[in-house]
Amino acid sequence: MAIRFLAVLLLMGILGSVGPACLAAEPAKMRPYSGIGIVSLPASSANKENELPVHLYRQPGLSRVGTLDSSKLSGNDWIFGARTDSIRLIVMSRKGDWLRVSYDDAGREAWIEPQRRDRFQPWDHFLKSSMSRMLPGLRKQYYQLFQQPELNPLMVLTPKQPFRVLRLENDWAMIVSDQAGVGWLRWRDEDGRLTIGLDL
Repeated sequence: MAIRFLAVLLLMGILGSVGPACLAAEPAKMRPYSGIGIVSLPASSANKENELPVHLYRQPGLSRVGTLDSSKLSGNDWIFGARTDSIRLIVMSRKGDWLRVSYDDAGREAWIEPQRRDRFQPWDHFLKSSMSRMLPGLRKQYYQLFQQPELNPLMVLTPKQPFRVLRLENDWAMIVSDQAGVGWLRWRDEDGRLTIGLDL
């Protein structure tokens, strides 16, 4: 009986010392699906008097499920950078002026109707407007720069190397970089998840 009691105490001591260490490690963030582009919406602190709240719907104009609270959105800051004037949401699909957006880190989606049409940018326009970089923690194959998509490897990029996107072709981006020159890399993986973000 005493041996069992000591074994239980020993096991509790081991679990007690290992448990918090395991809980302390923050899980890696899941890369979001790319969808078709980005919508920029005003942050709540930057809302003007004439800005209306952005409502979330199950279907365009039907079954409202809530209102977008930009003050509680972390968005995809680790991919696009933190902004005080606006939040950026990934647009999964479009029907007329209505946009289906992924509005939280869990990947939940809803339809919104932005008040201005110019707030939506397809990926090719959005990525060409800023310097980009590879996201950290990818498999090595995604850092590979090619002369043509999947042909003639040129070099391996790092997440810290900035580059400019020249054009998109399916899952591939033609880029230009000071260190690498011109080449092709995947801007989204086979599952449709982003592999590049803005240079922060």
